Amino acid sequence: MTSPLRRRLGVASAPLVLCLASCSVLDTTPPVPDDWTPRGSVPMVVAFAPGGGSDRSARVIAQGLNELEAGFDVNVENKEGGSGAVGWATFLAEQGNGNTLLVAETALNTLPLVYDVPFTYRDFTPLVMFAEDSRVVVAPADSEFTDCHDVIEASENERVVVGSSGRTGADSLVVAELTEEGGSFDTVPYGSSGEVMTGLLGGQVDFAPTSAASVKPYLESGDLVPLCSMTAERYDDPVLGEVPTAREQGIDAQVTVWRGVFAAGGIADVQRDYWIAEIERAMESDTYRDYLADDLLIPADRSGDEFAAYLETYDERMREVYQ
Repeated sequence: MTSPLRRRLGVASAPLVLCLASCSVLDTTPPVPDDWTPRGSVPMVVAFAPGGGSDRSARVIAQGLNELEAGFDVNVENKEGGSGAVGWATFLAEQGNGNTLLVAETALNTLPLVYDVPFTYRDFTPLVMFAEDSRVVVAPADSEFTDCHDVIEASENERVVVGSSGRTGADSLVVAELTEEGGSFDTVPYGSSGEVMTGLLGGQVDFAPTSAASVKPYLESGDLVPLCSMTAERYDDPVLGEVPTAREQGIDAQVTVWRGVFAAGGIADVQRDYWIAEIERAMESDTYRDYLADDLLIPADRSGDEFAAYLETYDERMREVYQ
């Protein structure tokens, strides 16, 4: 038999349980003030090793932001591994944190199409797309290949090894395009474009796509030879302007790579708007302009919703390539 005291506790416990259940889902996070600004150290995550294109772009943007002297200090943090998966999965845990940034590129679209990872680009907040890039396909100086058509043709009868910075980044897009045109290659993945260059110079791979800026000195010195570029038109440059496009060689292939800055997912509008304004200010610096010129990049300025719309269209194209 239930005692009066137990009965009273039992009756009283029902609303208590309901209260606990409802109270547990209440958001106790304090609202972000309208005059929010970042303070102290602001980590800027790069999901690739130091020395590559993503690392360089992050350091340029970080320097431009720090030159604003706005009360914060942006520090680049390299979290390489898994073709970008380690760094982006790490950044996923920053949900709602407006005091951290991410510099990313095309692989953020393509990695989730190839591997089972816990994120897509939609899990982060697009801020500013600041540059576009492409690739030049090159080979060691003593290579039997003279153009990109040669590597496709050779792969039909012999083993051809290509170097690639990551399995799903800009380099992998070039390999995918050449494969679509009939090539069949064995791919050696490297952690950064700098490592790809080392592989080329050491004769570890037969050819590789790489950035225009990183390969230009080696073309000038004769250590590497160009096969084709993946641009829509030839580079406006005395050295790279001599390199024919893939389309000039009868190969219907073009690769465009975006580079941009993201914030964590779930941040407040005031935080997103603050970072967009500050990054756009940083892009007015001589450091940023020199970076575009030195790295032979195409300037871009897509912010907020415009950047998000670009990513959606780009993602649709990548699904056609990878699936």
